[in-house]
Amino acid sequence: MSSSDWGKLAACLAACSVATACAGADRARAPASVCPAHAGASVSQIDLYDGDPADMALLAPDDDQAGANTYSVRTVYDAGRMLTIRCHYGATSEDVKLVKPVSTCRYAGADAHPTLTCK
Repeated sequence: MSSSDWGKLAACLAACSVATACAGADRARAPASVCPAHAGASVSQIDLYDGDPADMALLAPDDDQAGANTYSVRTVYDAGRMLTIRCHYGATSEDVKLVKPVSTCRYAGADAHPTLTCK
């Protein structure tokens, strides 16, 4: 390989490294869904509860605009309770208790692949 070929290869590798780092940074900034990943199963439904799901205090989104499913949940914590997220995976489900107070949760995704992020 000539020195110019080595130079071209080095420039290409440097460009690829920058592109990979940028792609990784974008992915790292995307908020993670509250529902944990389950091997071989994806989330099929997400329910938000004010407290224990046994109390059946299912929360509804704040607005009814298409795709704007935002839940203001600060008042749950202000009242001394916590938010519980029920993540459904087909025939099974898992409850995630958000002990650390959050202010809002946002539901996104198609019905086949819902996600919920809270902050």
